[in-house]
Amino acid sequence: MIDYALSTVAYDQSKKEDITAFCEKCKTYNYKNNDSIDSMRLDWCINQGGQFFLTYLDTQLISVSGCHPLPEAGTNVFRVLFRGVVLKEYQNLFGIVSKTHMTSIPFFYHLPHQVTWARSKGYEKFCITTNWNNPDGITSMGHSHKVMQLLEKQGLVRCLIDKLHLYHTDQTVWEVNIAKYTEIRNQFRDRHGLSE
Repeated sequence: MIDYALSTVAYDQSKKEDITAFCEKCKTYNYKNNDSIDSMRLDWCINQGGQFFLTYLDTQLISVSGCHPLPEAGTNVFRVLFRGVVLKEYQNLFGIVSKTHMTSIPFFYHLPHQVTWARSKGYEKFCITTNWNNPDGITSMGHSHKVMQLLEKQGLVRCLIDKLHLYHTDQTVWEVNIAKYTEIRNQFRDRHGLSE
């Protein structure tokens, strides 16, 4: 059984200092999409009707990701895991290998919160975007795209739009199969004794 004091909360103004310090750490790792509040697009996301979720290990902020409406991908579409990142030293926190990507803190911990939050706003379709030809040379983007291709083979996601020009970048839009995700997540949680 894994026993870590992890907690995931929605962002509010009281967390701004935590986010600022988190971005400074991201800067040391050259995480370009999260090296400042501006590059993270935190305020933009919230102004779009979205929200960010933060995961803490004890009192240390270790992971963030956002969610927001994505009308460019269709009616009733909500983008999840936007600007998702985990600080480098916590990326293999559980020491488990998972072909279902459940060891990813944003995928395991943030996604249920984001789905619940978006459903409270009337959304029912949840998508992750990846870009496989990142103009800023962010190599992790190509890795994320390959992960989604593997998850598609397992029925966890399906390619909704192969190529969507979104915010100056060509992206693939993947719809999350929430029923399949929930089933696999529950099995993974119970097998490894993870908390919610």
